[in-house]
Amino acid sequence: MSERLRGSDRVTEAGTDGVGMQLANEVEGQWTTILERLTASIDEPEQVRKAKIWLGSPKVRPAGVDQGMLVLECPTALFQNQIRDKFGDRLAAIASDCLGHPLTGVVCKVTRTALRHHRQRLDEQAKNEAPAPSRGGRPAFGQGFKMLEDFVVGSCNRLAFDSVNRILEGPDNAVNPLFIHGSSGLGKTHLEQGLALAFKERLQRCKVMYMTCEQFRNAYLSACEGGTSGLQAFRVRLRHADLLLIDDIHFLSRGQLERTKEELFSTFNELQERGKKIVITSDAHPSDIKYLEERFVQRFTGGLVVALDRPDPATRREVVAAKVRGHDADVPDEVIDFVADHITDNMRELEGAVNKIVAYAGSFQRRIDLQLARQALSDIIQRDASEPRLKIILRAVADYFDLSVDDLLGKSRSGPRSTARHIAMYVLKSSGSDTYASVGHAFGIKSHSSVAYACEQVARYRATDAEIDRFVDDLLMRLRRR
Repeated sequence: MSERLRGSDRVTEAGTDGVGMQLANEVEGQWTTILERLTASIDEPEQVRKAKIWLGSPKVRPAGVDQGMLVLECPTALFQNQIRDKFGDRLAAIASDCLGHPLTGVVCKVTRTALRHHRQRLDEQAKNEAPAPSRGGRPAFGQGFKMLEDFVVGSCNRLAFDSVNRILEGPDNAVNPLFIHGSSGLGKTHLEQGLALAFKERLQRCKVMYMTCEQFRNAYLSACEGGTSGLQAFRVRLRHADLLLIDDIHFLSRGQLERTKEELFSTFNELQERGKKIVITSDAHPSDIKYLEERFVQRFTGGLVVALDRPDPATRREVVAAKVRGHDADVPDEVIDFVADHITDNMRELEGAVNKIVAYAGSFQRRIDLQLARQALSDIIQRDASEPRLKIILRAVADYFDLSVDDLLGKSRSGPRSTARHIAMYVLKSSGSDTYASVGHAFGIKSHSSVAYACEQVARYRATDAEIDRFVDDLLMRLRRR
């Protein structure tokens, strides 16, 4: 009887046939010799170290022979994958020679008992280990998993969150590098730092390097100033990482950073050749980063590129509710809805709004209700209330498409300007009683049929592009609540 664990991995009670039962004691007696011969047959020191980590662990034990296969019991699927993929053939050959019995391969089985004991040990370790003093703001043990658990998952970020967790659960998965992109405040750094800490907590012997693109550049320049020895030390530190995380890679395209780019590209190459994991974040898709060379674009898009979109209404409400729970504050649902409906751009602004409401209530010794929320966030709401509707639309659409208001009102139809102008017309027409002619006049268009065409185009955009549909819906809601 077996049950499925994490897709293709299975949790089962190890069993052997008659021959295997006869050989079980012999395998156990020869296990130390088998491991010694295995490590002696490996030339690379790094592979010897890994063999000792994965096969030399007391959590791994031989369970006999079943249908010509050496059976090993392992505590987790991670052990299972490492042993099978890196040492299976060599281990079977050496075990065959030691036992005098032909073996065709290795079967690693994760037993329910071993898995339960392993999880209990991890839980006890997390509970009993005292948090170390924080140096340079580094969170103590357990914070990485907490950061990932606290990340609010919705349709806008599920793929990115799942991709991070796949690296954590199975560092040997083939997708590499992972490239996460999205606007500021959507959770890129939160995910990357959470992964860095949780990876180190789960695999404590692994080396994890996290730095921003600017920190990489500064560290490289400092290493160059130290001469050959300084540069060599820098390369050893970076290129022997099991997981390298670079935040804000788009800064690499600013200025003439040719030497830094060469060093970073060489670092990526070496890590990928050695099967190490790379995670990168940016504010834009690789192909949209200005002045980034094609070799970087190809390298990044050859892995997995995922986007963090602007939070959808359900995710915004959950973010606000989670922040409220963190404050242990009594906040009615109508206030949570009010914040989520008015602040639509990113997670950081939502959290800041809750902080301000709670602080406002504490300072004035008032209970939190809708009236207080309106007063606390009046700088946001009153700005919209006092501005003409067209100005709000132009500014919001221009910000969304990274354009200027002049771009929307100008004559150019290149790039995203045409789409942005169509959306601005559509929102202006849909949010009030404006005629096609009056909308056209606002954009310097004489023919009302051009405005009607623009509205038809946006209706098609909304039907095929969930992100544009969400943006338009949020902007219309914001205008109707003025």
